[in-house]
Amino acid sequence: MAHWQFRPLNPNETSGSSISDDNFADEERTSVEILVRETLQNPLDARSSDGVVRVEYKLATLRLADSEFAKSIFSDNWVKHFQAGELIDNGERPAIVTFLVVEDFGTTGLEGCYTDSSYEGSSENWNAFWFREGEGAKTTKSNGGAGQGKITLYLASKLRSVFALTKRKSDGEELLFGCCRFKRNYRLAGDVRRWAKEARWGAISDPNDLAVPISDKAILSNVKAELGLARSGLAGTTFIVPLPMDDITEVALRNAVVNEFFFAISRGRLVVKVGEYVLDASSISSIADEMGEQCRLDKSFRGFLLSAAGRVGDLATATAKSSWNKEAKLTASSFEDVELNLLKERFASSELVIVDFKLSIKRKLAKDVSVASFRVFLQQDESSDNSQELFVRQDLGIDGEKRLKAARTVANVKALTFIQDAALSDLLVAAEEPTHRNWNARRPKVLALYQSPSDVLNAVRNAALRLVQLISPEGKKDETALAIYFADPAAEKPAASGGRGEVPDKQRGDQKALGDIPKPKPKPIELRLLDDGFEVRAKSSDDFLFPIECEVTLAYATAVGDAFKLWDAADFWIGDQHLYKRSLSGITQLETSLNRMNFLLNTDAASLSVSGFDKNRQLEIRIKYKEVSDGADYEDN
Repeated sequence: MAHWQFRPLNPNETSGSSISDDNFADEERTSVEILVRETLQNPLDARSSDGVVRVEYKLATLRLADSEFAKSIFSDNWVKHFQAGELIDNGERPAIVTFLVVEDFGTTGLEGCYTDSSYEGSSENWNAFWFREGEGAKTTKSNGGAGQGKITLYLASKLRSVFALTKRKSDGEELLFGCCRFKRNYRLAGDVRRWAKEARWGAISDPNDLAVPISDKAILSNVKAELGLARSGLAGTTFIVPLPMDDITEVALRNAVVNEFFFAISRGRLVVKVGEYVLDASSISSIADEMGEQCRLDKSFRGFLLSAAGRVGDLATATAKSSWNKEAKLTASSFEDVELNLLKERFASSELVIVDFKLSIKRKLAKDVSVASFRVFLQQDESSDNSQELFVRQDLGIDGEKRLKAARTVANVKALTFIQDAALSDLLVAAEEPTHRNWNARRPKVLALYQSPSDVLNAVRNAALRLVQLISPEGKKDETALAIYFADPAAEKPAASGGRGEVPDKQRGDQKALGDIPKPKPKPIELRLLDDGFEVRAKSSDDFLFPIECEVTLAYATAVGDAFKLWDAADFWIGDQHLYKRSLSGITQLETSLNRMNFLLNTDAASLSVSGFDKNRQLEIRIKYKEVSDGADYEDN
């Protein structure tokens, strides 16, 4: 029998709202991408061996009248508390219940003690997941350690509830448990008591007793059958999210998997099934191609990552000497002469080069210094519009770290910084922000555990940049840069052409009358230059339907060459809102990259203005736009 366990607070307990939600509220990712990143990171953490981890996503729909599992969730007691907690508007139960089901295989399941919530330790995953916040119980090969990513599962449910059926590798036990996390503490009508934010679902109804999971085989078999689970007898965990948010669709899930875990899938470490689609090393590339512009990684960078994935186990092109990190820049003395010459030769010919770097890591409580290593893959790409890079640690992409924008190179480059070393990974885990997209050397955990963690972080962050600066071909002097300003004294003077008298009239045929010149087709946008910026404003037009998708590319004018191709990060960085202030109305899906802005004009009254540019330089602006409805492209120069 299943029960909700709602608990009144002790008078001395603190009330308030959950703060974990805020850690994921200001990301440059959709809620589905955040959910996928967290639900795939966790099974990668808990892989039972060094083999492949397999995860399945699907949406299952049940009729409430026919489902014992759904009925056990929507009990009479549930209605009263969920109304008071502002998760439902009325007491009506849904006739049809949809569940998001996430199953992982090749993992350990939720290990640890489930009969005492005070147990702590690196293997106490049960208590860490259900009874901890702000800390994890993860091993040295982990991708995370903040213990906050699980909140994304709750945020994915309109009921802020999650259920899990886990098969544990250690003892073979199969357990079913659930929990709801209300937005804040609440009160029932006519009751002055405050109730806890967490309500747990399991085998015990008395809130004075520890909530424990359901292990009844009949109930577990019934849940598997109703939801069509593939769990069978394999170790791992199935997460069940009731009434998922409307934006959680199988297409959105599939696209998010490709965007967030392309490299891990490419190298055969992860296989994901979404609905009927299987994303593995053999299919991931073609599925990414089908996504078109919805794939965040462009085709050339995907090709680079595929090459790197196939050469993870290869010997390095060169290995940096142990003293490489003692100076701010890499120098020729950082490598053996033969290796450095080989690096420059292969890089100049646009071949993929691989360089291994070593670092010293010192824990505060350890006597010895450990030596860790990481690898940088690098390739020159003259056809690319910009340099691109990615950091991958233990199969998890860290894409918020951008360092190559500071590179001054003749051609653009692609870089992958690959960290597999357990000791270095542990330090980076401790320095990671809860979103797993950036590192921060001032995080309390990394400061408490390590000596000089900022030195290690800076070394990892800047290794690819330093390598590019060392081995890039030197730029050639442009002898014609000022040619338009000066005459060539050695050039012959052009011959003067004099008059030739009267020019006879030429016989011409009958002249046809010119027709009316067609009026120019009105544009749905208007561009206005400001003293230190620009403004894009939508205009009403019967020839266009809103929303309009816009792309604005910016550069300072140059005397010679294409200003947009010659843009440099030293000129301006449009993503810096502190220097380049924005004012917007009716604008959504605003994204910035380098010198480019993408956004939607949702109505004919929408507008976007950006200021803060150098008033003494001419700002060049290129706008491309298209209707979202039909994808027709237009360009306004």
